[in-house]
Amino acid sequence: MQLSQNLLVHAEIYLGRRNKVSNYNIETSEGLHYAAALVVHTRTRFIVNLLPLLEKATALRRVVSVFAATYEGPIDMNDFQGWKLPLLQQRGHAASIVTLSLEFLAKKAPSVSFIHDFPGPVKSGIARGTKGLVFFIFKAFEKVLGPMVFIPTVESGDFHLFLATSAKYPAGANEDTASGVPLAGVAAIGRGTDGKAGSGTYSVDQHGESAGAKAEKLLANFRKEGMVEKAWENIEGEFVRITGLEAA
Repeated sequence: MQLSQNLLVHAEIYLGRRNKVSNYNIETSEGLHYAAALVVHTRTRFIVNLLPLLEKATALRRVVSVFAATYEGPIDMNDFQGWKLPLLQQRGHAASIVTLSLEFLAKKAPSVSFIHDFPGPVKSGIARGTKGLVFFIFKAFEKVLGPMVFIPTVESGDFHLFLATSAKYPAGANEDTASGVPLAGVAAIGRGTDGKAGSGTYSVDQHGESAGAKAEKLLANFRKEGMVEKAWENIEGEFVRITGLEAA
């Protein structure tokens, strides 16, 4: 989508090393864990650099970050990038970091709405170029069973267009809940990550439903522990270490 449409949709932006991933714990030329760089650092840098332009928009202002929303889990601050975390724990760890980073940005830019979503099973090519038994099994599963479980590409595209444009997900400081395509029928304003309707940051699944009570409780505990700020300090610290600047 064009920036002139005041829309920022980010799914997968590959920055850093140009070669494909050949194993799990690969390090980028900047000294980052490849998966963390992809899921956390590159998309956050992209958002931060374009946020001033989004804030100046006269209409819809929104960020959509596609990863593993509603699957938030414990965060290991002693291994923020996940170098030693078991593969199965990575998703919850990274999903929480993505959601908390969006919460931080929502405080900084309350006129912008932020959505972290889970696209469901889609054919994404996420395992291309990988090696090892786990990824071999994954790719075999994808090839054989994928056609039966994958959400059609057009349907996924329609869903993300809805997320990017619907008035269901207003910015926290936006009193005009019609910002975006007006809701029809009995559709209600989305519940934010803090459990409040229309609060500006949203974690939604492949059906557009907000995170459940378990995830909301986990995120609430993170806030009490100051994890929003701690996670951001870690991310921003890497920006400064690598570039010398908090934003480009």
